[in-house]
Amino acid sequence: MTLFGASRRLLYYIQRVLLVFGMRNKILLVQPQQGSSGAFVRHIPLGLLYTSASLVKDGEPITIYDCRLNPRGLEEDLRALIDSETLLVGISVLSGTPVAEASKISAIVKGVDPQVNVVYGGPHATFNPESILQNEPHADYAVSGYGNDSFHGLVQRLKSGEQPTDVPGIVYRSTDGGIAANPKVEAFENIPYQDIPYDLIDIYDVYGHVGHDSRIFSMYSVLGCPYLCTFCSSPAQYRDIPGKKWVPLDVVNVVDHIEHVVDRYQANFVYFIDDDSFPNLKHVEGIMDEISRRELKVKLGFRGARINEIKRMSDEFLGKLVKAGTNTIHVGAESGSDRILKLIKKDCTAEDILECNRKLARFPQMKTLYNFLMGVPTETIEELNATRELMLAIVRDHPNSIIGTPNRFRPLLNTELYDLAVEHDYVPPESASEWETQELEDASSLPWGDEKMKKLMDMMLVGSYFVDRKATKVASGNTLVERGVRLIDRLYGPIGRWRMRTGNTAFFIELPIYRTANRLLKYLTPSFETNKPTLNTAETRAVMDY
Repeated sequence: MTLFGASRRLLYYIQRVLLVFGMRNKILLVQPQQGSSGAFVRHIPLGLLYTSASLVKDGEPITIYDCRLNPRGLEEDLRALIDSETLLVGISVLSGTPVAEASKISAIVKGVDPQVNVVYGGPHATFNPESILQNEPHADYAVSGYGNDSFHGLVQRLKSGEQPTDVPGIVYRSTDGGIAANPKVEAFENIPYQDIPYDLIDIYDVYGHVGHDSRIFSMYSVLGCPYLCTFCSSPAQYRDIPGKKWVPLDVVNVVDHIEHVVDRYQANFVYFIDDDSFPNLKHVEGIMDEISRRELKVKLGFRGARINEIKRMSDEFLGKLVKAGTNTIHVGAESGSDRILKLIKKDCTAEDILECNRKLARFPQMKTLYNFLMGVPTETIEELNATRELMLAIVRDHPNSIIGTPNRFRPLLNTELYDLAVEHDYVPPESASEWETQELEDASSLPWGDEKMKKLMDMMLVGSYFVDRKATKVASGNTLVERGVRLIDRLYGPIGRWRMRTGNTAFFIELPIYRTANRLLKYLTPSFETNKPTLNTAETRAVMDY
């Protein structure tokens, strides 16, 4: 046995003795910083709430800490939250910058108390659990797949001083220093809205999008996704789930959920974070009709819509969306190249995108935000320029459209394009610092494409902030960040729009300025003080049952 293995075994037995005697039972769940996009979009940590649901029903003492609310106070806050009764710290991790943030968090936790268990969960842990435990010395466990049942089982085993050998979805270090992986849960996770412990969050107004003064709550109207986009993790995530890969939730139950957060938490904006809400238009129509029937005063946003679905939407259907309160819809346009659209299985053409955009333009009450992807393996500079031209055409035909910051293609394990990326010399990151270079907005780490193409991607990244006059559409508030965005638009906007129109990347000094500004964003983002202690355990349960 190695020295590491012997030390690990000794620590395991010390922890077991302490736990059996009931000295540790507190659970801390952490939402890390999200990278540059986190300054503009901040959703309620719904994944952590779902993960907590069964444990809250059991009366377990749970605290949720959101690093995004105090970007400069991480270490001080964690030291205050961890004590001799802390059983574990769970971290929800997306791939990219959050991996580096999670590594920082886990190091702080172990520095405060090496006996506290550190658990990684979320999308990154789902697809990279073994890699996490191989490369992150401070991580003890990873939850692969849906978290509620798996995390509940893990906590129960840890409290009894046992290894989670029979808990689905848990990847852990065995006592001999090796890594063991239990099979995942092969079913969708659906938490009844009555069991979602919203009261673990003690401040709601800070969640949402820049430019919204709304109290925004995220929720699901469907589970899963029926499509097979080759760059997306969803097909891989749902591959092992038997039966249908897209399941609509009961219409009345969805609207009951909306009414619940409106009445109890004064929500005035509901954001559906479904992978895709619109495969069955009758299901969405039913939700809209029920909202209108109840005369609920709430704004709505949809994260997932495809062009092939919008082609099927009638003006009557779109009118119902608007009548029920929909003012935001996100559309996956992705590319202006028909070849790339076929490669990523979007089931549409560039002309289809323009046709649907003109249809949506007839409903200006509804902002349409288009997502784009650039840097797909085998993409040419001509195809990338076609995407740039598509962005311009969308804004021309639909003045109330918004061009989302184009995502730099990032190979995700178990996706179809991952193998293609590897064929083109992609080397998967291992360390936390390497994952930080995989940020969605960073083109520098792509091993394919020449410097001219990478410069064009960088220009489109920066130009996307100005081509649609975004500052006037989404940064209309009076925060420091919003005022800064509007000032930048006035000073640089004409140049950015000229570059987008012409494709000119000469003397592109804006990129280092952009990156510096992103690094400064966390210092400009205000810290939010909570005014009441976090409700948890039996107190939370009592409030939920009220």
